[in-house]
Amino acid sequence: MNSYERRCRLLLQAYPSRYRQARGEELIGTLLDLAEPERAWPTLRDSLDVVRGGIVLRLRERPPLWHWARYRLLHKRLPYAYRWWARDDLVGKWYLARQYMAWLLLTSPLWTFIAPGGLLWGDLVIASALLLMVGYLSRPTLRRYQLSRHEFDHEGTPIGQ
Repeated sequence: MNSYERRCRLLLQAYPSRYRQARGEELIGTLLDLAEPERAWPTLRDSLDVVRGGIVLRLRERPPLWHWARYRLLHKRLPYAYRWWARDDLVGKWYLARQYMAWLLLTSPLWTFIAPGGLLWGDLVIASALLLMVGYLSRPTLRRYQLSRHEFDHEGTPIGQ
């Protein structure tokens, strides 16, 4: 793998992992075919086009805010059209951080009433760390539960395939 191909693969990080697994080699092949000989970097136009395509795909697959909030905060099942987005979210390595950041943002206005003088950043960091530690203990169970609700097994493959 030369430096051009390595940089093209870096650009593909804009796409969801499921898309990269299914169509990544095809996209890399197209970029390599279009490249001029001895080129070390993809052109700016090609780079922006690949990144834009990945961002548009991620935004198109994202559920509406109401469904997302119910899924993230109440662990409700997303509609079938968004099940692959849910799978990517659940098997992603930052799932726990996304889960607790949503709760942190939701509850942060309430903290001004809990501590009238306001919370110090140190208190916020300690509370966040405690939430993450408690969440870390229940993470596999929550992931398995959510995956099964969206018709995936514990590894993220569709049930029945």
